[in-house]
Amino acid sequence: MHMLWIAAAHAATLKVGATEAYTTIAAAVSAAANGDTIEVAPGTYTETPGLTGKSLSLVSRDGPHTTSIVHSGTIYIDGGRLEGFTLYPGTTNAVAVQTGSPTLQALWIEAPTQYGVVVSGGTPTLQEVLVNLAGSHSFSLEGGTPTVRRCVSLDATKYGFNITTAVSAANLLSIGGKYGVVINEAGVTADNSVAVGATTAGVAVLVDATLTNWAFEDNVYAAECFSGYDTTFVDSVAYNTNTDRGCDSNALVNSDPRFAYWVAGADFNALDFSPAAGSPLLDQGTGTDVDGSAADIGIFGGAQGGWTDADGDGVVVLFDCDDQDADRYWGATESADGIDDDCNGEIDEDVPVDTGEPPDTGVPPDTGDSGADSGVDSGNDSGTDSGVDSGDTATPDSTDLDKDGFAASVDCDEHNIASYPGAPERLDGADNDCDGLVDNGTAGGDDDGDGYTELQGDCDDTDSTRSPGSDEVDRNGIDENCNGYDDNGRGQDGDGDGYTDASDCDDTDPVVNPGAADPTNGVDDDCDGVTDDDELNADGDGDGVTPAEGDCDDTNAGLAPNQTDIADNFVDEDCSGTDNYDVDRDGHASPTSGGDDCADLLNTVFPGAPELCDSIDNDCDTTIDEECDDKLGGGGGDDCGCSGTPGPASLAPLAMIGTLLLRRRHRNS
Repeated sequence: MHMLWIAAAHAATLKVGATEAYTTIAAAVSAAANGDTIEVAPGTYTETPGLTGKSLSLVSRDGPHTTSIVHSGTIYIDGGRLEGFTLYPGTTNAVAVQTGSPTLQALWIEAPTQYGVVVSGGTPTLQEVLVNLAGSHSFSLEGGTPTVRRCVSLDATKYGFNITTAVSAANLLSIGGKYGVVINEAGVTADNSVAVGATTAGVAVLVDATLTNWAFEDNVYAAECFSGYDTTFVDSVAYNTNTDRGCDSNALVNSDPRFAYWVAGADFNALDFSPAAGSPLLDQGTGTDVDGSAADIGIFGGAQGGWTDADGDGVVVLFDCDDQDADRYWGATESADGIDDDCNGEIDEDVPVDTGEPPDTGVPPDTGDSGADSGVDSGNDSGTDSGVDSGDTATPDSTDLDKDGFAASVDCDEHNIASYPGAPERLDGADNDCDGLVDNGTAGGDDDGDGYTELQGDCDDTDSTRSPGSDEVDRNGIDENCNGYDDNGRGQDGDGDGYTDASDCDDTDPVVNPGAADPTNGVDDDCDGVTDDDELNADGDGDGVTPAEGDCDDTNAGLAPNQTDIADNFVDEDCSGTDNYDVDRDGHASPTSGGDDCADLLNTVFPGAPELCDSIDNDCDTTIDEECDDKLGGGGGDDCGCSGTPGPASLAPLAMIGTLLLRRRHRNS
């Protein structure tokens, strides 16, 4: 008898299943109160649960290998937990967290169009979540402060883990993808992790970071770092990969991590990333042992390395079809017990069925006929008997051994309760609907008959000309071999510079590639998206500032953002774009240098100056002689108290000087 998948009861438990009080998850969610648990029986549920506004625990009874949700919209969750399901999203993202502190645990997310899990806010916890064949990133951690433990990315189109927020991560595993892990936020922790098979780099770091207890194998680069950032590796190993691309990664030991079983392209259920005997992942720096202590490197090491294995059979929950039964796991021996022991979706398939009759000896029972028996079974069949009595069916037509409601005469598999005419097809290796096809319509079925399923990398299971085994037609705009590129030539080195055009931005020019220098020539020689960045990132005049950092003249050490601008010398020392320009020395700079003086040639004009009767806006308030309006028309003179102020004629010499200064400034500019 199965134990419940959930570990603890809540305020109330609402059950969902074909024979339960609720037949849909949505109905149970609607009826549930804050804090309730919704327990879901095995089966496939085609709906999009709405898990916001209430703190609910939506859990499967028997785990992700028996319970699936096929949903057309993103599942949003802001509290409680989502645990123990296989998700088949038919939308941009599978699961999204925008706020709150929900827990996502023991989930298998299959082929999301864009992201598997996207976190834009809140403080969620992700534990033992696997995302397979994401259209973009498996995990996009963009906001909030998520905690991520023991999560897996498998063959993402872009990044396994894209981290652009403060994340506490440990024991991550990324297989394939362009980058395994991208870290673009200071303060991220991501220890005891493994990246294998990345087409560019196992980890890319765009901040100062320290990575501890990492293992890399079969990536193009173990790590890629970007200019100006300091990445430090502690007790980490890299094997069969270029050590680094722009990193100071001398701490990466070049050593075979000796995973128990890792082969690129192998069935994921067969992979085993635990360290084998003699692996440097065991107690790095203190000798080799197999004690599994917290000092061990990799996804099983460290304080967070305890993957869930409730029944102790050595197979963790993500790959165990019944983690409450130690006799059931991938690869177990099938026995005659009416149970799928080896987790392949079939029951007792390797065990002969006992029909209750003795083996046929080749001579039929004596029926009282005359003479000796001829050796030919004349009872039911024709021809020579094979040794097994074929005159009786193994299961009488009137029986229903698996209790699925269908008799043996119409049931295509009387030993599998999930298989009967019209049953929903599931990803379980069995012909559930009895149409003669296995897993058709699921990610594990070969719907177009090309020999590849979506789980095996078929990018279009409706087109038999597109699969990993197809020949690529070069540059026709179609990705025939499902390697993620519309045109091939990807994977080819057209210019012979050692880089395929998967990473070479100009595969017709051998001096342009990701490993090239990028001198000043107007070309992005190193394919990093920045043109001439060798010059941009060099400090040519030794003033401590590069052109990329704002130096406006890298040949003059006196011109840089860290210099002090000298007023009125027509030189932009601080590279602000203007000189500190105050010609009339009235304490207010000109508008062209960011000041507020509306007439920088007149020291009687500046904001707050006393208004004079001179037909000029002295106080820069856009009104002229506003204090003398009632007196200027009456003869002026001393009556307005302004007889000593310079008039337009007396200002002519100052205006001429200002004009000369402006001409000089323009010439210097």
